[in-house]
Amino acid sequence: MTLTRPFTLSLCALALLTGSVQAGPASTLVNASFVDGAQIVTGTPELADFAAALRQVAADAGAGCQKSEYVVWNSQAGLEAQFRQRLTGLGYIFTVLRTVDDDGHYVSFQAKKAQGSLVGIWADVDGTTLLGWCTLAVSKPAPAATAAPPAASGNRRVWPAFGTFRAGDLVQVYTPTGWRKVEVIEVGVQPGQRGNFEKQYVVNTPGQRTWNDFYAWGRVAHLERQPYWTEFFVGDWKVGEMMAVNLRSDGTSAWNEVAYASASDTLRVRADGTYEWKDLSGKVTKGRWRAAPDGPGIVVKDARGRDWTLRNETNITEERIRGLESARLYPSDRNEMSQAATRPLKR
Repeated sequence: MTLTRPFTLSLCALALLTGSVQAGPASTLVNASFVDGAQIVTGTPELADFAAALRQVAADAGAGCQKSEYVVWNSQAGLEAQFRQRLTGLGYIFTVLRTVDDDGHYVSFQAKKAQGSLVGIWADVDGTTLLGWCTLAVSKPAPAATAAPPAASGNRRVWPAFGTFRAGDLVQVYTPTGWRKVEVIEVGVQPGQRGNFEKQYVVNTPGQRTWNDFYAWGRVAHLERQPYWTEFFVGDWKVGEMMAVNLRSDGTSAWNEVAYASASDTLRVRADGTYEWKDLSGKVTKGRWRAAPDGPGIVVKDARGRDWTLRNETNITEERIRGLESARLYPSDRNEMSQAATRPLKR
């Protein structure tokens, strides 16, 4: 489970009600309240990646999220244990699914009782705690239906153009936790057409229809290995472009400050299986790339011999505004940040 801190809020400590604490906002999922000062942030756009991770926890439990709730507060020692005790007191059987203590403390969990089950993620990062949890809706078997028409074959040596996949097709999408098998629920519209989800696929876990996700076509691929899984990346990429947005305040006014850095490196990927990576200092690293083992992408090594995986992240924003195809280099070393990669649009 890979999670990042979505935003920073200055809040009072939070705990589920015990007999000695002051009541705050009531939970919408269980018969309990949060301590005064907590903030329920359900529906906040910045939680998109966190919400996707929560839905994956639900999917791994064999169900989908029916109703979700997100709460944020300043971290305080002992609150996680109190939270578990409170759920136990409400009749739930609490089970830790996974714990990750890497650049923070993350716990995915499930709480069961006869009347229904919950899953959630408890995340403590840099003094802030975010709780995301949801009630589970066990999906009913999908009714028998006629087979969906096969996806358009097209040229399997280039990335599938938007519209290649149709509703009912099984595909894989690249998520914050890796590649995931999904079913196409709806196909968005082409540029210039009226409607929602421009050049995006609406998807969900096969057989489920609640809490759909949507992905740009550059993150959607066939389940079976295809030539484009590696051939898409052949060409010249500019690497290392960065932008940061920070909230500044002088005590009376607040504003956003944007910092931008142009690409520092270049990466040339050749069809013969070789590559050249030129860094900011002018040093060139040469080698042979290899296919990513888990899905579309290629793996290259930097000057220090560390693996980086190049993934396609082409989307309508970069395509329309800048005329670029976009990708991202993901490091094997978790102490490193991923790096943006772009090149002029081919089609």
